[in-house]
Amino acid sequence: MRKLTLVLGACALAFAGCDKKADGEAAAAKPLRMITEATFPPYEFLRGQEIVGIDVEICRAVAQKLGRPFQAETVDFDSVIPAVISGKADVGAAGITVTEDRKKNVDFSIPYVKTGIVVIYKKDNPFKDVAQLKDKRIGVQGGTTSENYVLEQLKKEPERSKSPAEAVAALKSGRVDFVIADVDPAKNCVKGESDLALSDFITSEEYAVAIKKGQPELLKTIDDTIAELKANGQLEKWVQQFTEESDKLKEK
Repeated sequence: MRKLTLVLGACALAFAGCDKKADGEAAAAKPLRMITEATFPPYEFLRGQEIVGIDVEICRAVAQKLGRPFQAETVDFDSVIPAVISGKADVGAAGITVTEDRKKNVDFSIPYVKTGIVVIYKKDNPFKDVAQLKDKRIGVQGGTTSENYVLEQLKKEPERSKSPAEAVAALKSGRVDFVIADVDPAKNCVKGESDLALSDFITSEEYAVAIKKGQPELLKTIDDTIAELKANGQLEKWVQQFTEESDKLKEK
């Protein structure tokens, strides 16, 4: 019986080892799912039907480090963090600004860019200072820190749009007086628009990748990947590549 028990124990260990190996292989085969909002060039935008941009390449590099396939999906911006919280996506990257409120619900990677929000205005109605905005109609992309700025700093309700481009269309048509947006999409929106201009930064922000809380190994992999991409210059190359590509798309 002793020998039989030892044999059975060995078999159990062998099966347990096989199960663990199978679980590891299954995890490795499972795609790393990125959720984004693909109207935010150069960080994410559509090349035909393909989602491309700086954030996409960062998350693809994370998937490669993990040895997993990669897939990206676009939704409205205010659905990105809920998708991460619910587990429908592994990572959220959409030019997401790190805020204390968001940190209560998700974990953030180290920042990969420092940026800020600006005011987009018509040259025949120039922006002078923030006080000027308090009695004006302000357009923003819903779910963003631009919306929070209007609510918290200006103490009023903004006119919400699904994208910065849509908010700028409202500005051009006279439905809003000013638009507040992140600087990179704002630059893209005013390119070629001789009647529009941008203010200096009215806030400073940092973008990072969001994941569901309680995943220290995944967070470390993302942090390591971002640090490597900064150190080897690849991140800066992507900034240049996708800025140029999104500029060309804007010109068409």
